[in-house]
Parts: sequence; C-alpha cells; structure tokens
Amino acid sequence: MIINKNDYLILSLISAFYVAAIMYFKTTPILVLISTSVFAVLYLIWGVFHQYRSHNLHGKIVLEYFLVALLGVVLVSTLLL
Repeated sequence: MIINKNDYLILSLISAFYVAAIMYFKTTPILVLISTSVFAVLYLIWGVFHQYRSHNLHGKIVLEYFLVALLGVVLVSTLLL
C-alpha cells in the first residue's frame, strides 16, 4: 500500500476548515448542515482520488466512502433537529 502524505495533508486541511466552519456557524443550524454536506462531498471526492492514486479503486470502496459520508450527514442533521 502506497501512503502519500500529501493526500492526508489535504484531508487534514479539509477537516480543519470543516471544524472551523462548525465553530463559526454553530448558532445557525442550516449553515452547519450545509457545511457538513460540503464536507461529506469533499470527503467522498478525496477518498475516490486517494484510492485511484493508490491503484486500489473499486466500486465497494466508493460505496464505503459514500456511506460514511452519508452517515455523517445523517448524524449531524439528526443532532440539529
């Protein structure tokens, strides 16, 4: 398995911006949900890109990234309501 530190640096930056957005928009639930949705899409794109670069991209892996992203959005939206 090829580990590319730059890929994980990008994921760390995306995550840091997400946490900052959550802290900034914490009083506006709809903006928190939008931030979470954007993060989920970026996480899915990052996962597909990362697996593609690692020559390990399969449908099951894409489905896994999609389901994890969807679970995150569902959890956050459930907590907000």
